[in-house]
Amino acid sequence: MGGIRPGGCNSRNGYVLTGARRRRTTCSIMREIFGIICFAGALQALFLSILLAVKKNNRKANRHLSLFMCFTALDLFELFLGARGHLGPTRPYQLSIIPYSFIFGPSIFLYIALLTARIQSFSKKHLLLYAPFAAVLSAHIILHFSLGPRDVPAAVTHADMIINGGGLIFEAALYALSLVLLQKYIGRLKEYFSAIDAIKLSLIRTALAFLILVVFFILLSLLRDGYVRREYKLLDSVTILISVGIEFIIAFFAMIQPELFNRVRLMENAVPGNEAASGPKYEKFRLPASEEEKHVRNLREYMAEKKPYLQEELTLQEMADDLSLSTQHLSMILNIRIEQNFFNFVNSYRVEEAKRKLVDPDNRNRSILTIAYEAGFNSKSTFNTMFKKFTGKTPREYRAGLSVQ
Repeated sequence: MGGIRPGGCNSRNGYVLTGARRRRTTCSIMREIFGIICFAGALQALFLSILLAVKKNNRKANRHLSLFMCFTALDLFELFLGARGHLGPTRPYQLSIIPYSFIFGPSIFLYIALLTARIQSFSKKHLLLYAPFAAVLSAHIILHFSLGPRDVPAAVTHADMIINGGGLIFEAALYALSLVLLQKYIGRLKEYFSAIDAIKLSLIRTALAFLILVVFFILLSLLRDGYVRREYKLLDSVTILISVGIEFIIAFFAMIQPELFNRVRLMENAVPGNEAASGPKYEKFRLPASEEEKHVRNLREYMAEKKPYLQEELTLQEMADDLSLSTQHLSMILNIRIEQNFFNFVNSYRVEEAKRKLVDPDNRNRSILTIAYEAGFNSKSTFNTMFKKFTGKTPREYRAGLSVQ
């Protein structure tokens, strides 16, 4: 998160004191702790960058995340040097030469876009996303060596404020676009899987949302202070460390769930896009009305007799195989004839199964969560969401209503 360079405690700038020695000592301790954390974080970020670069799964996407972590390591190392007094500010507004916002935003966006198959491969046109970084970095280097630390024209300062402020907005916008891609991808998952809690990407979505908030906080902080750092801001440092922690979450996510997106890619060519039920991609799979009605009856009988919904990880492919249907035709039947995607269709049966068990007097003393798992759900959150969706009540409210009757 380039932009904030907490440096008010270093010997070069001095500290805005009221004369209290204790405050100066506290500042020194905070600076030391901050430096240690930044140094450790830089080493960890560099290690993750190397691991992602050599990782075989999702290699195209991981290259961009590796780039992201590499510059995170560099950013943290700069902060460490600044905290130790080895890298004093050379400009009144204390900006790094490296415009981190212009590299963080594109690298995360391309990482998400490649993972969700929004783009199939990195091409020359995608280099345009990195062009602002190259341009601003070049300008910073030229200004750094052509202007002294004390003779920066006001026009240059104002232009730099606009450029770097725009960089923060650019970064936040790309994070927001990444969130949109993930949200659409989750909708796509519901065409293939009946349980997506393990792969619904809630962790990375939350991380991106927090990164957007952090970027805007940094932007507002810099605008408020006029890009001048005359004193050590604890809140600034906390914000930076939180953002770094979130970045580590994204990197660890990529390490621990390598098959997350690969499962879906296996079905991408088999099922039409996640469009409206009347979408043109389904039209070529339409069958005579009588045949479609027959498949609907067979599907209903299959669900009632075989109860495949009791399998936690039931997929569209498995159900299509059992019904001797292609995945295209089964998806068409669900979306056009039944007007539900695969996820909602299967979970509607799980809700009905849970309702039957809740009504059964023999289950009166059993926990709701145990019943949910027996009905085929694999998480409490999905169970509660789907139960409320199909009944209008929470499971607890539904059970309470039974006891009143």
